[in-house]
Amino acid sequence: MLMRISTLLIVGLTVLTIASLVKLGFWQLDRAAEKQQLFDDFEHAMHSADNADLLTLPTDTANLTRFQPVRLTGSFHPTYLLLDNQIYQGRVGYQVIGLLESAARNTLQPVNLGWVAADYDRNQVPQVLLPQGNIEITGWWYPPNQKGIQLAQQLVEPFDQAFRIQKAEFEILSTEFEQPIAPAMILLAESADLGWPRHWQPAVMPPEKHQAYALQWFSLALAAVIVVFFVRRSQIKTKKKECA
Repeated sequence: MLMRISTLLIVGLTVLTIASLVKLGFWQLDRAAEKQQLFDDFEHAMHSADNADLLTLPTDTANLTRFQPVRLTGSFHPTYLLLDNQIYQGRVGYQVIGLLESAARNTLQPVNLGWVAADYDRNQVPQVLLPQGNIEITGWWYPPNQKGIQLAQQLVEPFDQAFRIQKAEFEILSTEFEQPIAPAMILLAESADLGWPRHWQPAVMPPEKHQAYALQWFSLALAAVIVVFFVRRSQIKTKKKECA
């Protein structure tokens, strides 16, 4: 009886392990598809940039696609956001996100203006001078990815004229400003004369790596099935010999 329970337990754990490996493989394939779509959206936007009609940012942005070219006229709120842990040319820094106030909208519109270097002292943040006056912003519509890793304990850290943030969660930030903030940002066009250095090509793990990881998980699952098959066949042969 004890032997039977032990066998069932081993079989159950083996099936669970194989199922987990297969699930991890399909998860990596899903991630590969997401990354491929991200790169495809970016490439399509870049190829059509010269001929693209800039859409004046509508009040309802639900139907806008990622990297859709848009424009908006307004002036920047004096307070800005610093998106932490951003890499540019191998250096760590921040992306400066200005909040554009427009007479045509009742929300502050985040505009990613580019990258600035971080200070070695975490108690200090860069002091930047935002563009002044009423200006037209052109760029790409970009809903932020909310799956990033939060490296600091605080999501929002206030400084004199800036808020240091770990993730672009604008709904949470709206409470800090006591004013609604649009759910997605505009990536300032790389050709624009204002702002700081920027390069918007997605800096994420390529889909090929996710596919390689998926193959690895599926291979481990297959190896586990093969091992179980040969172990089980060996057990059957042993029982037949004992009965003979």
